[in-house]
Amino acid sequence: MKKTKVTEIVYKPFAPKIIKLMEEQLKNPTKRWDSAFNNLNCRPMNAKTKNIYKGINAIMTTFDTYFSKYKYCIYATKAQWKLLGNVPKAGAKPIPIVFYKPFMQESKVDPTKKVQAGALLLYSKGYNYAQTEGDYTPPVFKTGKQYSVDAIDQFVKSTKVDLRHEEEGRCFYNQTSDYINMTSKINFKDTKEADATMHYYSVLFHELTHSTGHESRTGRIKKNNDKFGVRNEYAFEELVAELGSVLFGQQFNIEKTIRGNHIQYLNSWIKALKTDYTLIGDALAQSQKAVDYFQPVKQ
Repeated sequence: MKKTKVTEIVYKPFAPKIIKLMEEQLKNPTKRWDSAFNNLNCRPMNAKTKNIYKGINAIMTTFDTYFSKYKYCIYATKAQWKLLGNVPKAGAKPIPIVFYKPFMQESKVDPTKKVQAGALLLYSKGYNYAQTEGDYTPPVFKTGKQYSVDAIDQFVKSTKVDLRHEEEGRCFYNQTSDYINMTSKINFKDTKEADATMHYYSVLFHELTHSTGHESRTGRIKKNNDKFGVRNEYAFEELVAELGSVLFGQQFNIEKTIRGNHIQYLNSWIKALKTDYTLIGDALAQSQKAVDYFQPVKQ
């Protein structure tokens, strides 16, 4: 990702927070750096439009809610809050909410027409509900670990990815033969952080994210082998898959859980983020593309 004034405003302050959480997990492996996603009572959303935030906005609003100990992950701009009857409190500090603005140019085929030539990365200032005061009342959200196994299985089937199970097998994605291998569900156990079913689907979402990188889909893995060689492309792909698992999990109310081989990548991620803070932006952009590729059903 090219460094610009906007990327510096959006990602530069964010990367150290991620690094700190990753370093804390190195000291205490049971304390996940991405545990913030398991502590929300609603999906990240815009108060005015009620749209669910995606990609970097989903991640940044989630972590802001986590670090600031807000009750709701609900955000809006100053103008949007005004329409809802609220105003930001004095001294409230907003966070950047990213969006892309297309820019047009004259068509080379037909000079009388305009075609999209690209998109500018821009941002607005978002305030959490807790930073405002006024008449707005948050929606009533369902509580508890509510998810539908049938809905998830239906979604996974709709991806048409070759999913195989072995009673004592490992969980992995085979890029050469393009299939996902999962161990039997009975090998996943209930823990304090999640039940056995959540553990199973959290891992499956991780592998499903890997599968989107196949050359027949986004082609991400091959492209990144060239682009991110200095960043350790394998570790980078694992970060994309971890974030993809988080985003898929938010779609289906599945909490992110700890994988045994997750720890080994932390040092690589920390080193890469300290070298280039835009890494987190690249990883988030590609994990969102992975989720968008399969277009999960709305819950």
